Amino acid sequence: MDALLAVSEVRLSFGGLQALDGPSLQVRDGEVVGLIGPNGAGKTSLFNCIGGLYRPQSGSIRIAGREVAGLPRHRIAALGVGRTFQNIGLLASQTVLANVLAGAHHVAAGGWWATALGLPSVARSERDHRERAMALLAELDLADVAGRMVGTLPFGTLKRVELARALMGEPRLLLVDEPANGLVHGEVLELGATLRRLATERGAAILLVEHHMGLVTSVCDRVVVLDFGRVIAEGEPHEVARDPRVVAAYLGTAA
Repeated sequence: MDALLAVSEVRLSFGGLQALDGPSLQVRDGEVVGLIGPNGAGKTSLFNCIGGLYRPQSGSIRIAGREVAGLPRHRIAALGVGRTFQNIGLLASQTVLANVLAGAHHVAAGGWWATALGLPSVARSERDHRERAMALLAELDLADVAGRMVGTLPFGTLKRVELARALMGEPRLLLVDEPANGLVHGEVLELGATLRRLATERGAAILLVEHHMGLVTSVCDRVVVLDFGRVIAEGEPHEVARDPRVVAAYLGTAA
């Protein structure tokens, strides 16, 4: 099976700092791949290249066979790429439902003129999106807070709201950046079950950046390890955890 996401020898530098030094990886439909490494290893930089926030100096990023390196974010999103962020970017003064509906902006029907004229296609699209948003909120156990302002909710709930927003665009590829950060043990377990279900039942390809190794080992099919912008190991989670290069990267060569 061809990979939905294929990253090949991507290089990115900021002045004299080499953030990415040629990492390559693949993610297939229905697969959860963990992207791990110590702080500063280049994980978020690679996410930002895939999602269109950064433009790499060289290398290839293909989604469903199409080169996307350097494309603007909205065009990459339109190809079926959704993302959550390490630092939550929800609108605190809006309701949960409004925030989730914002995730469908690039698949909305009609355009500016259709909206201004109030054409029936726009009304149908808005109705369909609202129904889909409510279904997602129910799936993620958020239906009872749909009308609540985001700024009044606890952090663990906000993580699920952000995931619902990312899913509104019906992504084939989901980039999930440190979702377990700030969650308690029970919330991490629920999150892991949700990610696994998205991959198994929806066939989503998921690339997961995470420091919580319990979550990584429980949900990931494979793990790719970055250090100083390079891939130093790849394989099944338990194998990678025993790799001497990975131990050295996290704990120092003395370990």
